Amino acid sequence: MDFSKPKRPVDRVFLHCSASDSEAHDNIETMRRWHLERGWRDVGYHYFIRKSGELEAGRSLEEVPAAQQGHNTGSIAICLHGLKQEKFTKAQFDTLIALCREIDKAYENQLTFHGHCEVSAKTCPAFDYKTVLGLTESGDRKNAPASEPQRVEQPILELTAKGAAVAHLQALLNEKLQIDLTIDGHFGQLTKAAVISFQRKKGLVDDGTVGRRTWEELLA
Repeated sequence: MDFSKPKRPVDRVFLHCSASDSEAHDNIETMRRWHLERGWRDVGYHYFIRKSGELEAGRSLEEVPAAQQGHNTGSIAICLHGLKQEKFTKAQFDTLIALCREIDKAYENQLTFHGHCEVSAKTCPAFDYKTVLGLTESGDRKNAPASEPQRVEQPILELTAKGAAVAHLQALLNEKLQIDLTIDGHFGQLTKAAVISFQRKKGLVDDGTVGRRTWEELLA
């Protein structure tokens, strides 16, 4: 799933939770089924982040979400699977951070980020999103920690790897190479090609595997 600015105006991002910790509900298709049963034409969210940190696509970014009543216009909606604060995972937060950094960058840091609870009586998204994203009271990311890129673990990554570390890798490659990789947490052929390009640029062994030296250069 590739993030690119939709043609419709956007000035806010809203964060949600799925209101379930059940493993059976940890996928975008369950959310879509629930929303279709309500009579909606599609799932209400644009993105869904699973407990594993995997990012899944929801409705088209060109469509206004159906996620925060009365405040859908001009917004992007992101949902994390979960209900109890202590059951959200670091992998989910790492993916959320990487995704929000990419969205914010695309809009030249002009967006604000909010919880569903700010415009409703609900406790959604049920986790401390302001701390996770380093938000100010007005919802911008000026308080995001300078060490943000180091928040994800740096395991050895290669073709077919999945998860938050891959999403973080993709965000770093986009930044370092000024490219537009899909940030989906899947280490596919395009990600491997970008890794090789970066390794050649830095004079590293260009094997497409992200080890200690490649991480060091990416995070420098």
